[in-house]
Amino acid sequence: MKTLPIISLSDLAQPSEREVKKLYDACYEHGFFYLINHGVPPAVVNQTISASRIFFELPEEIKLNYRQELQKVYPKNSRGYVPLYGEFLHQEVGFDPKEVFDFGIEKELCDRPFTGPTLVPDEGIAPGFASAHYRLQNEIMTKVVPKLLKGLALALGLQPNWFEKYFTDPVLIHRTIYYPAGFGRAGKHTDNGIFTVLIQEYFPEPSLKVHAKQEWIDAACMKNALVINLGDMLQLWTNGLFVSTPHEVIHTHSRSSRISIPFFVYPNIETIIEPLGTKEKISSQEVMLKNFASIWETYEGAGRAKELK
Repeated sequence: MKTLPIISLSDLAQPSEREVKKLYDACYEHGFFYLINHGVPPAVVNQTISASRIFFELPEEIKLNYRQELQKVYPKNSRGYVPLYGEFLHQEVGFDPKEVFDFGIEKELCDRPFTGPTLVPDEGIAPGFASAHYRLQNEIMTKVVPKLLKGLALALGLQPNWFEKYFTDPVLIHRTIYYPAGFGRAGKHTDNGIFTVLIQEYFPEPSLKVHAKQEWIDAACMKNALVINLGDMLQLWTNGLFVSTPHEVIHTHSRSSRISIPFFVYPNIETIIEPLGTKEKISSQEVMLKNFASIWETYEGAGRAKELK
């Protein structure tokens, strides 16, 4: 059975040439891999999945009190609750049969896009929902993201701290997704950031499908492993060496809904990307805003969705 490569984050902390080459090969050949030995406690993950399900099972009229249009951050569609059939990723599916809640890194409201607070339900309405998510977010942003950025820099032949100056105040779209039993789906798309850290609720049958090595393969759930996939910005930054990998979700389990929690990692909003080996300059902010418009306004789809058949 075809499967994705496995990378140990603890091995990357004191990397050998072998480990760096292993990461390079995973990025170059697949753009998707499992990440083990990452240090994120399973209890924190499980608590967040449980709290997410409690929120999504609330009555719709309560969840709509936290919908996108009530959020204060610009663009409003980067935070808050999205009901069933609310997001458009690919023409093949149209509006996805899934529910979503988007968080970010909590900051004071300002005029920079994707920066500010999120309107979330309090403990009396959705016990543990916000607190569990922010606890998990801290685990991902402190234990996983910095080490993975260093590993990617080494895989690209750069100094290990090469990315640091671009991630002093990163942008994060941190999402929890509810796929209904039997028909939950996310259409074909690529992610837009540098990379995505994905937590899949464990099920014996896979629902994530990845287009790697010129074919679609099932990304089975691996207990206590994170899934990492590369995004459009890293494709731009590496001048096409590492390519963002298309994927989709088809949840067919007839008796249970499914929770997924992806963290879409972006650099500082003012970052100017200079593709390696060129003098081209690309605004990270413009790439993000264009992608959000493609999903929420023009309905062209997410990332390179238009290219995907």
